[in-house]
Amino acid sequence: MIEEFKDTPFEQNNQEVTIDGEFFRVYPDLWPACEGHLLFVPKLNTPEYITKTVGEAIAYGDNLVKTGKIDGYHFGMNIGEPAGQSVMWPHVHFLPRHKGDVEGFPGSVRLAHKGHRGSEYYGFHPEHRDRYREVHKHLWNDEGELE
Repeated sequence: MIEEFKDTPFEQNNQEVTIDGEFFRVYPDLWPACEGHLLFVPKLNTPEYITKTVGEAIAYGDNLVKTGKIDGYHFGMNIGEPAGQSVMWPHVHFLPRHKGDVEGFPGSVRLAHKGHRGSEYYGFHPEHRDRYREVHKHLWNDEGELE
């Protein structure tokens, strides 16, 4: 576990800083999942700093949506190695999304796990089918197939 912000790889490797806030810094992800993938990193590993950092990631994304630069966004944290955390200091991943950036349903956190329960699972499951298709009408064509 990393004990201090100055010991994080973000700081040790002199990564580019795109925003330097009072409670956090923002860096471009070195291995981006998409263009615009950023890391919001709290300067202290405390609930207060982490919460403020998450709030700033949301405000940043909301502003990009409001100004029409993106259509939506994902944000989240991997906590612990089993969840994919490789830098053992809290950091929030921010990934911008655009309409049509992937074919078909754009996915969600439900697609992040082996054996995930995505649109095909819920769309064809006898207990969930009708409600899921009603809520997600735009995913299904007239023949009842995923578009």
